[in-house]
Amino acid sequence: MTSVLEGIRVLDLSWGIAGPVAGMLLSDNGADVIKVEPPGGDPFRSTPGYAAWLRGRRSAELDLTNETDRTAFLALVRSADVVLESFSPGTTDRLGIDAETLLAENPRLIYCSITGYGSHPAHRTRPAYDALVAARLGLLHEQRGHLGGAVGYMNGEEPYLEDLPIPEGMEPGSPRSGPIFTYTPWPSMCAAYLATVGINAALLARWRTGRGQHVETSLLQAALSMTASKWQRAERNDEPGYRTWIYDRRAPKGFFQCADGRWIEQWVPNPRFILSSADGDTLALRRDIDNVRNDPDRVGTAPENIVVLAHYHPELVEAVARFDSEEWVRVGREGGVPLQPVRTPEEALCDPALIAESAVVDVVHPDHGVLRQVGILYGLSKTPGRVQGPVPRVGEHTAALRAEAEQVRTTDGPDETGPGIANGAGPLDGVTVLDLGFAVAGPFGTQVLADLGADVIKVNATRDPWWHANHIAYGANRGKRSICIDLKTTEGLAVLHRLVEQADVVHSNMRRDALRRLGCDEASLREVNPDIIYCHTRGFDRGPRSDSPGNDQTGCSLAGVTYEDGGCRDGGKPFWSLTSLGDTGNGFLSAIGVIQALYHRARTGQPQTVDTSILNAGLLVASMASLRADGEALPRPHLDRMQLGLHPLYRLYETADGWMCIAALSEDHWAGLLDALELTALAEDPRFAGAVARSAHAAELGSLLEPACRQRSGSDLFDSLDGHGVPCEIADAEFSSRVFDDPEMQARGLVVEQQHPKLGRFNHFGRTITFSETPERMWGPPPVVGQHTREIMSEHGYDAAEIEKLLAGEAVFEDLWVD
Repeated sequence: MTSVLEGIRVLDLSWGIAGPVAGMLLSDNGADVIKVEPPGGDPFRSTPGYAAWLRGRRSAELDLTNETDRTAFLALVRSADVVLESFSPGTTDRLGIDAETLLAENPRLIYCSITGYGSHPAHRTRPAYDALVAARLGLLHEQRGHLGGAVGYMNGEEPYLEDLPIPEGMEPGSPRSGPIFTYTPWPSMCAAYLATVGINAALLARWRTGRGQHVETSLLQAALSMTASKWQRAERNDEPGYRTWIYDRRAPKGFFQCADGRWIEQWVPNPRFILSSADGDTLALRRDIDNVRNDPDRVGTAPENIVVLAHYHPELVEAVARFDSEEWVRVGREGGVPLQPVRTPEEALCDPALIAESAVVDVVHPDHGVLRQVGILYGLSKTPGRVQGPVPRVGEHTAALRAEAEQVRTTDGPDETGPGIANGAGPLDGVTVLDLGFAVAGPFGTQVLADLGADVIKVNATRDPWWHANHIAYGANRGKRSICIDLKTTEGLAVLHRLVEQADVVHSNMRRDALRRLGCDEASLREVNPDIIYCHTRGFDRGPRSDSPGNDQTGCSLAGVTYEDGGCRDGGKPFWSLTSLGDTGNGFLSAIGVIQALYHRARTGQPQTVDTSILNAGLLVASMASLRADGEALPRPHLDRMQLGLHPLYRLYETADGWMCIAALSEDHWAGLLDALELTALAEDPRFAGAVARSAHAAELGSLLEPACRQRSGSDLFDSLDGHGVPCEIADAEFSSRVFDDPEMQARGLVVEQQHPKLGRFNHFGRTITFSETPERMWGPPPVVGQHTREIMSEHGYDAAEIEKLLAGEAVFEDLWVD
């Protein structure tokens, strides 16, 4: 079986994180990715993660300022399918390789640009190192959350229960005030997802139209995507169920240290499970619950339950500490409770279940030998992915590619018999998706498809109104229509089958046993429509954890993400980021897989199955880790326990009135830093002579820089550093409060205002990918459960009398809301 992108050629001009990760995802699914490197190679080749991210490519060393090399590059462009670039704004124009120029050379080209801030005039020229973008856009402050929760903060209210006493150790994050630096480069990872979605969607659109286009995304748009459930503003935000305690900065995130010193993650909080299980000399399940979702002992999401969490926290800490982590994992599995160990990324790479399904693979590296690393992250049943080869040496294939540049190569042609795309419609125009998902991971993936123009029909159950009322669900369901069906009735299942008959995609994140009980499993629905793309997203692996309830928190703990983001190697506590890409990353993987499956079906007529998981999404964001054949980890930096940064020259520093993030990554930056801080004597200090020496004396260097920063105001320090050419940003604590009122954000469609039937005016994030030919659309807000039941049934052949009968018989429902 060939991979889905076999025959697609990508010219990869990117560096850093987002572009290389996107290139890996393309290569792993069959694309011929050619890394075009400047003389001497990509300057970021020493970045942890490149040992995986650059695999499966060929490398050509070309000087694009040299006319001969530029001519060779343009020859490659004429037969390429995709160009992927991450230059700073204006660079491609100066080099003569901008989108307009290359699309003139090859009108079928997909030209994908990844920048820090897109075209926003207030930000576009700022340095786009990941931590600096996170600082400027408020994401480092967003990691802790806001006192009282996201909704109150975004609406300018006083914090809810501001004076509530909080037990020591309950509030997540390091024991200091201020922003949190995470190990994970969240904006870049999210931008990688967005770029991969955009490229694949544009390829599908090209198949229908015959035309290429310019696809753009940015770390700014990634920030908007990652905060979809937090950065919202609603006119009637006191509607029942809308507010939660989840993002209250005081709220615990389910981490507990066990008797063996290891940590576990138990989420959603369930005090009775923990206290009853530990109520004895041995750890044992001492309650009987047959439905985890309806477990009455879980702490509900209402804001006032922060009081319940504060009450139980000391007891839970004490109870968990009595027994070893393996015992807790066993009891959690027996009770069907979401509970998993916190592992290191390297431990995750040794997991037999992940190795068995190729989510972890061994790949030969030219310098390190065999490396164990992140593998194939989503499954396509007919066109499975595979690692195509090792990381290339710089320029390894230059001569061969120069020769290939002279050869005529054909690319896939448009479907002459298929539908085109209406003017101004998105790349998935005409595609119908049935969303059977719940919570975040599944619905977020179909929201991505909706933004791309798909007609997404949300198939809701009668239990759903309580969930759909809260702001977290509002971050994963816009642009959909809702029909509410009781799938446990024969009549209700018949309605679903009518929808399946006309659908292109069925998408669900219910557990497989639940799907079988409801008759919504793949085999049952393929009997109704054999041509559907059937996508199932799960929590973990298909092995020993296949029946365990999964979520973002437990999946990221298993993958090693929460370990690294907490600075645990330095003695910190696990930390679940409030911009995490576990659920939403799984959603992105599913969207990429569905688009690729649609592309394959368009070319061959062959449907297939898509399979993704939260755990695999966690593996991607932890993919900086690799293991040698002897089990030794490849060296990489680690976050400190105070969550300040990875290195004294890439970290947060406190100023007289706030916090500054610095990214002094070159020798010129180092010299500028010393001038700006009036510490030029350090230039002659042998402890700091060169990058290796500075790393060896990192603690000493940090202790010298800290007081120099603390004595300056943030604005003064920024002006001095920026004036000396040192990449830096003030950690903005207020960015999110201004985001919906920024006229430039509004003008570019980066934020939108919609009218919701319950919340009234609703401000939300807007365009995350910009397509020059097939633009994204955000046509409507998240629906009320059953809001479109009559409309959808009418479109599928039911007359008014039939609809009324099914409503009266409670096979279907409409307009269900929390009272």
